[in-house]
Amino acid sequence: MMVRDLLPHLPCLPQEDKEQIEQMWKSSGNTRAADVLLEKIVRCDPQQWFKELVRALGSARDEQSLELLLGRRGTDQDPIDEDRLSTLFQGLAISPANEEVQAADASAMKAAMLDDPNLDEGYEDEDTGDFQARGQGSLVMEFLEGPERSIPMRDYQLELAEDALQGRNIVICAPTNSGKTRVAVYICKDHLEKNPKGKVLVMVNKVHLVEQHFQKQFKPLLPKSFHGRLGTISGENYSSAEEEHISFKQLAEQKDIIILTAQILENHLSRTDQERVELSDFSLMIFDECHHTQKENVYNKIMGRFMLQKFDQPGRPRPQIVGLTASPGVGGARTHEKAVSHILQILANLDASKLKTAEKHEEELKKVVGQPKRKCEITNERLQDPFGDELKRMMQQIHGLIDAEGERRPPADFGTQMYEQWVVEMEKEGGMKSNRRVQTCAEHLRKYNDALVMNDTLRMSDAFQYLKEFYVKENDRRDVFDDTDEGLTQIFSGNVLRLEKLTKMSQYENPNLEALKNKLKQECEAKEGARGILYTKTRQSTRYLLDWIRNTPELNDLLRADQLTGTGTGSVSKNNHMTAIKQREVIRRFREGELNLLIATTVAEEGLDIKECNFVIRYGLVTNEIAMMQASGRARAEDSTYTLVAGGKSGAGQREENNMYKIQMMHRAIKYIQDMPADQYEQQIKKRQRAVCSELHHRNNPAIKARKQAAASGTFLHCKKCNQKACDAAELRLIEGAHHVHPDPEFLRTVGKADQADEDDEPRLQFPDWSSAGTVKCRRCEQDWGMLMLHKGMVLPCLSIKNFILRKQGLPARRPKKWKASGIAVAEFDYATDMETPEVDMDTSDDDL
Repeated sequence: MMVRDLLPHLPCLPQEDKEQIEQMWKSSGNTRAADVLLEKIVRCDPQQWFKELVRALGSARDEQSLELLLGRRGTDQDPIDEDRLSTLFQGLAISPANEEVQAADASAMKAAMLDDPNLDEGYEDEDTGDFQARGQGSLVMEFLEGPERSIPMRDYQLELAEDALQGRNIVICAPTNSGKTRVAVYICKDHLEKNPKGKVLVMVNKVHLVEQHFQKQFKPLLPKSFHGRLGTISGENYSSAEEEHISFKQLAEQKDIIILTAQILENHLSRTDQERVELSDFSLMIFDECHHTQKENVYNKIMGRFMLQKFDQPGRPRPQIVGLTASPGVGGARTHEKAVSHILQILANLDASKLKTAEKHEEELKKVVGQPKRKCEITNERLQDPFGDELKRMMQQIHGLIDAEGERRPPADFGTQMYEQWVVEMEKEGGMKSNRRVQTCAEHLRKYNDALVMNDTLRMSDAFQYLKEFYVKENDRRDVFDDTDEGLTQIFSGNVLRLEKLTKMSQYENPNLEALKNKLKQECEAKEGARGILYTKTRQSTRYLLDWIRNTPELNDLLRADQLTGTGTGSVSKNNHMTAIKQREVIRRFREGELNLLIATTVAEEGLDIKECNFVIRYGLVTNEIAMMQASGRARAEDSTYTLVAGGKSGAGQREENNMYKIQMMHRAIKYIQDMPADQYEQQIKKRQRAVCSELHHRNNPAIKARKQAAASGTFLHCKKCNQKACDAAELRLIEGAHHVHPDPEFLRTVGKADQADEDDEPRLQFPDWSSAGTVKCRRCEQDWGMLMLHKGMVLPCLSIKNFILRKQGLPARRPKKWKASGIAVAEFDYATDMETPEVDMDTSDDDL
């Protein structure tokens, strides 16, 4: 029987739901349509849907499904308890007595509806892909929106949860689309039922996951009695705390389950005022994507505090820890021993007593999750590349400006990653030696190298536009040009017409784009209603690929595309980043079918939960084995595909094969750890934890902190671009243990300047105690220095150390990437002594727009 034939007989279903089921029937077949029908109908009015479904099956003369719905599958099942049925049918206008309704097995009913007695997949939730009516005694009535309904779970999900339900610290490892978040919801509910005064934190590493977890998983799955106990706080315009105008500490006091970005917890653990929270305030902490719990990641900072408390204050209460991951990875390991060590370190960092995978119900897991069909399409290189040759000739001219004798020979060809690394080091060296010619030429060579890389993956016109935009921005500061700036600008302007002419010669266009075009057409034409994600390396490339699609008639007619990138501004143009609000809007449009293609950076690899994604394409992008597993996991629809499209000389195909090998190595390492004797495992974990504590004790030593603060005095920050002295590091102050600000208003009147965010810009970054109000730049050369920070009504320049060179008399100059590596520490911000009420001049002249 065709599922679509039931729709005219189901008036309880809204028209939009019927249209979605019809579209699913067309695009993905009868099986998926049955999934969606069962999902939608149980959310309708409980007074109506059951009766209408009975009548619809009767009208369609589907006796087998009717028997399963109103009777039992088979005759050897145990009788159904009448009290159980009464509870399940609560809220319905029917009862076991007057309708003779007994157990309904959703899985079998769907099999009957599809005329496939072997089908036993069960119902899959649209967003979490988690549910199968479990076992022959499962009841379809458990879908009801009753006030205290149970959470439907598969057998392998219960297996994954069992150790956590006993209060143990564990790491749960299961593939994408296996329903790990549903397992987390189940654990939370069980924890609070056993511990009515408990407090649960569910931590994520990306802002958009806060709303996704809340709206798509926790709120729908938890009974309504839990809804008032749920809270969210993400730091970016989506927060129940913000809506209620309360702080995180107040939210933690009022709510029992809080979904949040981890940095918020870390900030409040490090506070010294009344807003400080303690780990002992919480009874359970869940870390989503917990493979990040290493090195300087915020997850690891939180767990470092946990570790110190465990060893230094063993009698103090600590929360239970549960980690969720699809892949712990191997951390760059090339041997089995190194892979085991990497995973053990993550487990030690999370204080895990076990690495839990589905073993008893592994076959069920494999059946549910599936894998997309993998393909690798390596393209032929250009036979001729006059545009690229012209860029290389111009790069040789720039090399002539800095090295007339030819002593600085690059170790690799132009357009390669090795060449880029060499240029970066040359730029750093020039800055630290105050050799502005070398430093400036190296900066321009990086831009040309970027353009060469773009020429290999995008259109010639995109690479040309990238360089053109750079030199337009350079010309905006012509009044501070020196001879080097003039010479570099002349090299570009003298060749601009030649470059522009070459971009219009289609015979030299990038063959990779032709392969990508054919692949996109093939995927969209193969299945009506197909949706996919196209991964690319940089934010700029998402913009250029979107423009390419919209200007390619063959694709523009098929694709409704948009970009999905990260929220951070980084070092790119402020027009290239997305706010969390924009991210959520794009994801919503894709999920609802308004868009059928996302052009995304790696921000969309982890956690993005869209059931209808048919294909994933990684365009010239190969990173590590974790990213590979995460990206392929986004392809969730039946018969989905995962394809790498890359040029032959890029080496992407070989790196993809290497990642496949690392995934196999990871699985072997996981099995090895699980087979360890308990005493050996515990010994390995404790050894690593003691090493972590030792390092943290050393780092937190007051004497060391004092020496670092003393080292700050006389250490001067110089602009990395023009060498302008910005300030003495000792003048800086620290806010929330993370933000290095200059409290003197004169700073923004003399050496720096504030570039205020435009009123027409999308909403700025917003966190509970601060928000970004623009950028801070060098007054002389307009190099970005950091962020303009609005903190409790005060406007403060917040400086990023990577934009400066550190100089101290008698010591070599340094260019650390992070404050941690600077070897200096600054005093905490003191509102009484450090702050006057500033009147900061916001420079909004035409020159800065």
